[in-house]
Formats: sequence, C-alpha cells, structure tokens
Amino acid sequence: MPIFGTTHADYFYGDIPVTRKLTSLEIEGSYEWETGSVIIERFLADNLDPLDYPGVLVNRHGPFAWGSNVAKAVEAAVAVECIAQIALKTMELAPRLKPIEPELLDKHFGRKHGPGAYYGQEKEKS
Repeated sequence: MPIFGTTHADYFYGDIPVTRKLTSLEIEGSYEWETGSVIIERFLADNLDPLDYPGVLVNRHGPFAWGSNVAKAVEAAVAVECIAQIALKTMELAPRLKPIEPELLDKHFGRKHGPGAYYGQEKEKS
C-alpha cells in the first residue's frame, strides 16, 4: 500500500508490505503456519525491519499487526485500516499522486520512532 501522507509515515517507514498469494499446497497443508511463513518471506525479501513496519497485509486475507504490547499491536492494526481508507480515497481523488518525499517520511517517522524520537514521547520523570 503506497505511502501518500504523514499519517502513514507516523506508523510505517514506507509502503505497507503485502505478501504474495499462498499456493494451493500451502493452503491445503499447514495453512496457519504458511501464512506466517509468507509474512516472514516478505520481510526478508526486502530486508524490512518489523519495528519500522508494525503490520503487513496478507494477500487475500487482511492485516496482521504487532507491537511492544497488546495496546500497540491494536493501535497498529487500526492504523493499517485507517491508512488503507486514506490511500483508497487518495487514489480516487488523485490517481497520479506520487508517494511522499523521502525527507517528509524521515521527519514524520523519525520524530516518533528510534533514538531521536520526540513527538508524543512522555518525558522521563525525575
């Protein structure tokens, strides 16, 4: 799912990954295990860090999300759904819109994640 705006960039450091379709053998075999396998395969294929991409769309299934705790995993799942709605409406209104600029992605993602995060972070109590 392409990254068109800053709401997306607040949660994901780029496009939301989408897995390939499961094969007939994978579906008929250990379906749940294979679903996990295609998620891992997708992240390994592009060397994606799960901390930078807290969710994935499984082809013909839907979103899977994770976080440092249950609340963060639910937040990531809700974010995927909201970002999908924003992306759909964006594509309807501006079908030729390009993804956001790398510097805007870096700013929005970096201010909420990693060692330099400052936006929305609780101050350490002394």
